[in-house]
Amino acid sequence: FKLKLTLRFNFPQVSNFLPTTRRLIQFAGEARKPKPTDKVVYMDGSFDMFHCGHVETLKAAKEMGDFLLVGIHDDATVNARLGHNFPILNLHERTLSVLSCRYVDEVIIGAPPVITNDMIVSMNISHVCRKADPEDPEPTGYDVPKEMGIYHELRSDVEVTVKTILDRIVANRESFSKKHARKVLQEQSYFEQKEYVEEL
Repeated sequence: FKLKLTLRFNFPQVSNFLPTTRRLIQFAGEARKPKPTDKVVYMDGSFDMFHCGHVETLKAAKEMGDFLLVGIHDDATVNARLGHNFPILNLHERTLSVLSCRYVDEVIIGAPPVITNDMIVSMNISHVCRKADPEDPEPTGYDVPKEMGIYHELRSDVEVTVKTILDRIVANRESFSKKHARKVLQEQSYFEQKEYVEEL
C-alpha cells in the first residue's frame, strides 16, 4: 500500500493576510526595545509549522542574553534550501507564530540568509545562535559571526521537526485510509450477501 502526500499548496503561495502593524502588535504583545547594555542574541531560521522544538531552542537562545531577536527567512529562501513543498506556512503565518512565543522580543521579517558585519553592528548583536542540525553540519551564512567568535550551536533533546510532523500526518492518514477501505469492503460484502426479509 503506497500513499503519496499531496500538499494543498505549491510554492509560491499567495497570502491574503494583510500584515498591519496593529495585527503584528497583537501577537507580539507589549513592544520593548533593547537597552544599550543588553546582550542581544540573534537566531534565524524558517520556523515552519512552529512546534515545541522551536520553543525549546528559542528558550535556550534567550538564556544566553537579555534580548532575543529572531530572523525569519522569506519563502523563497526557505524553498531554495529545503525544496519544492516548503515552507508549509507562508512568511506572514510563520512570523505570527514566532511573535506569539514568550521568549522572543523582536523579529526581522524576511531576514537575510547571510549574517554580515553591518547587521551585527547595526543590531548590536552579542551572540548568534543556531540549532545544531546533523543533516546540515556546515551551514552557510554564518562565516562572519564564526570569525568574530560569537557563533553558538544549541543542542536540544526535543526530536520534533517539521519532517517528523509530516511523517506523523502521513502515517495517520494511511491508517485512516486503511480503516476506511476495510469499512467499504464490509459494507460491500453486506450488500452482496443481503437477502430479502419479509416485513411483519
